[in-house]
Amino acid sequence: MCLDPFMCILRRRERSSFIVGLVILTGFAPRVRAQLAGGPPSVLTLRALLDSVRSNHPSVRAADSRVRAAEGSRTAARAFGNPLIGYQVDQTPFPGGGPIPGLEREAMTTATLPLEFLYQRSPRVRRATAEVRAAEADRNAARQRIGLDAATAYYRAGLARVQAATTHDLVDWLDTLVAYNRSRVEEGVAAEADLIRSQLERDRVASEASMQDAELAQARAALGAYLSDLRGSAPLPIAAIDDAPLSLPASASPSPSATPAMSIDRRPDVRAARERLASSNAAVAGERSMIVRQLGATIGTMQTAGTTSMIAGISMPLPLFDQNRGEVQRANAERNAAAFELAAQERTATADILGAYEAARILTERATLLARRDSTSFLARAEESRRIALGAYREGAVPLFQVIDAARSWADSRMTYYKTMAAQHQSVLALLVAEGFDLYTSAPTPASHGDSLR
Repeated sequence: MCLDPFMCILRRRERSSFIVGLVILTGFAPRVRAQLAGGPPSVLTLRALLDSVRSNHPSVRAADSRVRAAEGSRTAARAFGNPLIGYQVDQTPFPGGGPIPGLEREAMTTATLPLEFLYQRSPRVRRATAEVRAAEADRNAARQRIGLDAATAYYRAGLARVQAATTHDLVDWLDTLVAYNRSRVEEGVAAEADLIRSQLERDRVASEASMQDAELAQARAALGAYLSDLRGSAPLPIAAIDDAPLSLPASASPSPSATPAMSIDRRPDVRAARERLASSNAAVAGERSMIVRQLGATIGTMQTAGTTSMIAGISMPLPLFDQNRGEVQRANAERNAAAFELAAQERTATADILGAYEAARILTERATLLARRDSTSFLARAEESRRIALGAYREGAVPLFQVIDAARSWADSRMTYYKTMAAQHQSVLALLVAEGFDLYTSAPTPASHGDSLR
């Protein structure tokens, strides 16, 4: 019961402004998200993005074409040399001339079979086969790299979406605070300084919301570059960050000292380096076999005065001078360079695995703590802090700056939560790639309650 009529009116106005604020706060976020989505929300999952990249991305198709080119070189290396057919006429007059007295016409028909394949074809085929395997490994490495780039663009767009929605929610919340202070100033029960301060904070956050909307548009456009069905008139994709961490791969090493060597063997970049070393070894053998460049066996017939005789022989250059010494030296140097590159790649791969595992482990532990679903969870405490600060301000127990500080802490906490989740997801994906697993088939699915912005 209220004995003072003025205080009764004031309390009724305070309650009405508070209720209006709650209605706006609960109804504003879906409206803003629909506007940011450019229509009905159509959420793009990371799995759908990776499937699109694997099947339709131009860089992946270019890597497939390089594999086919290497296969064509192998087909050429396997081919045998064509035989040479020769026909020669001797002791015969020029066309239109008379017969040459005392000389019998001679005619020879020969076939020469190149024999270089006996000692040159094998190293040539080994080299081409190693280059095919290297091209296949490069294709897999390119697929993994493009997949990680697509995932990075996905989480960038997802974080931009969370940032924009959070800031718009904060703008709306500050609108209720401005409306409350304006009502109190009009009724003469509060100083105008609080109204001006709350309006300044609302305008500042609104400006940040506009910049974040621009960043969201750019991030979604960058994400669209990885989709095959993106058109100028099509709505931009919407990325949603799951609010639960990904589980670490079962193959993840329990400690850095126990990293298995087989993880390095699975990596496509290491396999490509090893195949290039094998190709260089075959190239050295091939160059050494080129000391004798041409070797051929000849067989044929010769007709003289009505008599047919057989012709047989073998031809080969006399290697008095080693014309291929420089090429052998070059091939040896390239083999040594390939060996050093392999050693460097193995070192880099080992460091990548150790770093990726430690990063994934640390972020998984923190994300698991943040993702608890109870009243003492990270996001629940941030929301409770903002609610308590607003209630205390309405009761006159705290100044305005504490309410604004609580609102900022709520927004910062929300962004910290989703940034941690995005970083944990990306670290798990990076660990899969570092250990040589196929990102497109091995990416785990989070045990999630879904995107809280949907």
